[in-house]
Amino acid sequence: MTTRKMKIGVTGLDEILLGGVLEGESVLVEGLPGTGKTTLGLHFILQGIAEGEAGLIITFEEFPAQYYRDALNFGWDLKQLEEDKKLKIIMTSPKVLSQELERPGGLLDHLIHELDIKRVLVDSINFLYRIKNENMHSRDLINRFINGFKRQNVTSFLIKDIEGEDISHWGMYSVDCYIRLCFDLVRECQRRRLIEVFKARGQRHLHGQHPFGITEEGLEVYPTSLPNQITTATTGRVADVERIPTGVSGLDEMLGGGFFTGQSILVTGPSGTGKTNLALSFLAQGLQNNETCLYFSMEEMGSNLIRHARSLGINLEAAIQAGHLTLLNIPSVGLSEGEFLHLLRKNLSELRPDRLVVDPINFLNTVATSPETAQLTFQTMIRILRDAKVTTICTSEISEVVGDFKLSDFNYLVDTVILLRLAEIDTTLRKAVMIIKQRGSKHDRNLRELLIDSEGVRIGEPFSSYEGILAGQTRRRNDAEPTKILIVDDDTQMVELIKASFRDERFSLASCADGETALQMTITEAPDLLILDLMLPKLNGFEVCQRLKADKATAEIPVIILSAKGETEAKVQGIKVGADDYITKPFSPQELVARVKMIIRRVYGKRQY
Repeated sequence: MTTRKMKIGVTGLDEILLGGVLEGESVLVEGLPGTGKTTLGLHFILQGIAEGEAGLIITFEEFPAQYYRDALNFGWDLKQLEEDKKLKIIMTSPKVLSQELERPGGLLDHLIHELDIKRVLVDSINFLYRIKNENMHSRDLINRFINGFKRQNVTSFLIKDIEGEDISHWGMYSVDCYIRLCFDLVRECQRRRLIEVFKARGQRHLHGQHPFGITEEGLEVYPTSLPNQITTATTGRVADVERIPTGVSGLDEMLGGGFFTGQSILVTGPSGTGKTNLALSFLAQGLQNNETCLYFSMEEMGSNLIRHARSLGINLEAAIQAGHLTLLNIPSVGLSEGEFLHLLRKNLSELRPDRLVVDPINFLNTVATSPETAQLTFQTMIRILRDAKVTTICTSEISEVVGDFKLSDFNYLVDTVILLRLAEIDTTLRKAVMIIKQRGSKHDRNLRELLIDSEGVRIGEPFSSYEGILAGQTRRRNDAEPTKILIVDDDTQMVELIKASFRDERFSLASCADGETALQMTITEAPDLLILDLMLPKLNGFEVCQRLKADKATAEIPVIILSAKGETEAKVQGIKVGADDYITKPFSPQELVARVKMIIRRVYGKRQY
């Protein structure tokens, strides 16, 4: 038989406890003065009353009138609840309470049965320490106290102040559930309340510290993680995933057809590279498609963002008024990572957006208590976004404008990474864009120009005449540099013969002996031309050529098939898979060199051979 869970009634805390505390158990809430322990206890009592369960508050130092006054600050009328026989507040001494718990048929026993009380709040058990005699261990005292409530079949909520090292852990070993509240200093300038469930017998719960706040309606806890779920992969046909346009002319082509629905995209780069412009174009495309959009602006004021969008020809005001766009300006100062996740979940649930922008995501590194916490928060965020099936762009700032740079620590968690850089070319700063990663799709691996003007954001031509842009050391390519040729043949003597053909020519030659290595070296070595045999291990020459021509990143690299197969059928097949020329073995070295030079001139124009 499964024990019923009782909700505490605090937003987020029941989520951490995966539904609440077990009925009939004892719960210890410990913390420094001012952390909100009593308010948490009142939530527990009021939640029970809301569910038809009467509650009892036992205090050793505060009169009922003080509870009435403090609770009214949150809109809770405890006095009226007492008049309605739903609540009873009594002030007594620890000694009397201890005696009453052990005396069947006493006043406390009578009160619990008369009102059918299911929940009890004791504030605070520190006073029990005063009745401990020399022959009684602290643990024995708290056990007798807890068991007294269990005999009454009530769930007890025990408040305890941290007053000193001598009793800092008094009671935690005896109770069924132990919750601790504390203050933490963030970045040496901000004090934050944190809550942690140290133990919960008989039930799972979320581990770690979670930020919480005290609002006009009481406590709000902001979990920084979600329950781990282990799922088993299923077989069968995988459902087709829809592509959606990015809103940036040319970017869809770079991505192999646009973003996938439900993807998480990281747009990263230094300040001034166009991250926000790209994000605004993404939203504008969604608005044009009558999709619901949400924008979390973590730094820039909403009015500035609206003015910025207007310069790109995007009317955010009209979309906001029509209810298609919600623009939230969320100042990161004073915000906790858990509170951000709470806001995210709330807005996703209420608005159900198709597209979301978080600009920038770097604020997590500022508000989180540690880099590990920031990473955990982002990981939780990605899980939330995937569950919501919302396509999301997160912008990320890279501090280095030129020189060495480091991608965001979050890049491995997202589906797509788009890198933006600045390039100084002929005394002018130009913007560059590159797809670093795109899960589930082939993509353009060229570094292309990003153009931003009154016509919007669009992708330009590759920076084919320049190199060193990613390293911040832009320089014009030296056309006098040797052309790279990759020879693919498993016959070592033939490879040496081909290399000998180019002995007096200014070419850079490399070789490999199988089809798979040829594909890898084409990516890593970026040759200008391939001389390809057909009879190869692993992948034959036709397969290699076909794959190279099907990939946008390598499709323009010319391929010369050099094979002993001289049949017309083989030559036709070579043309079909995209070969630029077909030469049969044995070959004339002069003819091979001449054909290579001819193709190089045709494809790369500026080079003279």
